Amino acid sequence: MRVRVLLFGPEAVAAGAAFIDAEAEEGATVNQIKAAVARACPALAPVLGTIRLAVNAAFVPEDRVIGPADELALIGLVSGG
Repeated sequence: MRVRVLLFGPEAVAAGAAFIDAEAEEGATVNQIKAAVARACPALAPVLGTIRLAVNAAFVPEDRVIGPADELALIGLVSGG
């Protein structure tokens, strides 16, 4: 299945785009989607170990299965107060 992953901040700058389209197998997990993103955009590979994937505007565990209609967004580390 083709998934679109939204990008923000430094991740969007690194990719040179506001989103990445990646190919993953049906029933892929969050972890497998991150691997697909790394294949689709090698510039993001170094940060994928510390980044979270939001699914439908909520953080989910790495083993969560992704569906074709899910909205995906990479959320990098943030700080502030």
